[in-house]
Amino acid sequence: MITLKDKLSHLSYTQACKLLGPQGKQLILEGGKYDIDPFEQVTLNSRRFSLNLNDARVDIVLDSHKPQRLKIGCSACPVVCEHQGAALSLILEEKLTLGLSVPPPERTPMESLSDEALIKTAIADRIQRAQTEKMRLQSCDPRTLWTDYILTSHVSGKSYRIALRGWESGESYCSCPDFRKNTLGTCKHIIYALDKVRKKFNRTDRETPAAIKEICVYLRYGQQLQLGMLIPDNLAPQVSRQLKPFRGKAIKNVSDLIRCLRRVESLEVPVTIYPDAEEYINQQLFQQRMAETAAGIRKNPKAHALRRSLLKTELLPYQLDGVAFAAGAGRAILADDMGLGKTIQGIGVAELLSTQASISKVLVICPASLKS
Repeated sequence: MITLKDKLSHLSYTQACKLLGPQGKQLILEGGKYDIDPFEQVTLNSRRFSLNLNDARVDIVLDSHKPQRLKIGCSACPVVCEHQGAALSLILEEKLTLGLSVPPPERTPMESLSDEALIKTAIADRIQRAQTEKMRLQSCDPRTLWTDYILTSHVSGKSYRIALRGWESGESYCSCPDFRKNTLGTCKHIIYALDKVRKKFNRTDRETPAAIKEICVYLRYGQQLQLGMLIPDNLAPQVSRQLKPFRGKAIKNVSDLIRCLRRVESLEVPVTIYPDAEEYINQQLFQQRMAETAAGIRKNPKAHALRRSLLKTELLPYQLDGVAFAAGAGRAILADDMGLGKTIQGIGVAELLSTQASISKVLVICPASLKS
């Protein structure tokens, strides 16, 4: 029996265009401009693909009476639209991320490979895809090797921002989901871009390190994320003094960084913060705020007002302490003995996060007998 995943895994660009009719090519190209996080915005099972956009939801299901046996619809548009184009563009570009394709078969079982061999295998897969997939690279400054680029996939129409800063893994940046998740410090788009500029620029340009022209806050990817700053040498003395503690070092205290950047910007010096770095900074600031909130609760949970106001039932002191511990830690396991209230603590964590972090959805996995 053919499932929806089977159909989508074999969906080609030509078939996707036909699915949307005469405007298919243009709609997929326009849809490729949407910035989509497949881990957060996509639901996919054997019967339905759903993409949640800010202003619409696109659903794809099997239908034997439709072209390609696929029925695609949009909650906001009665006719074919760029929302549907965005869904098809994402499927064409991110089949591996969505679980619709698998890497080439390995000569050695994956579980038998060392960490080093796994990394080499993953990079080799991305090199192969960079060599076989059609892409278009556009430089923001054609005269300079180390600059920002826009890379567009011919298959999906999706475009990604690339910042080339060096030949080594972790030095460059790409806005694609794979780069942000794979911990390799590279992706097929960066590999493709580096290969193109290697052929275009002469040896002197290739061997000249990237010139730092502006202050940039960025993330260096690898086994661990590291926040860093690129600092030009020709800054005014008062600006250099402000940035000196961050030169050539991993930034660990984001509060110090924010205070420093405010002082620099007050001197009318521009600072570029890459989108992934900004997201990382916001996450760290939130985690700091939650840790401080948790510490305040845990000083005296017995007397804290949240014991009676957080939920519709009064929490015991150790239960409120458990709620604060879990919310403040970010990731936690509550391992109290049976009957001491792990469930109510889990509900309390969800409620505390809903007020502190605008958490709107919680996944509960439990035996059917506990659902009520």
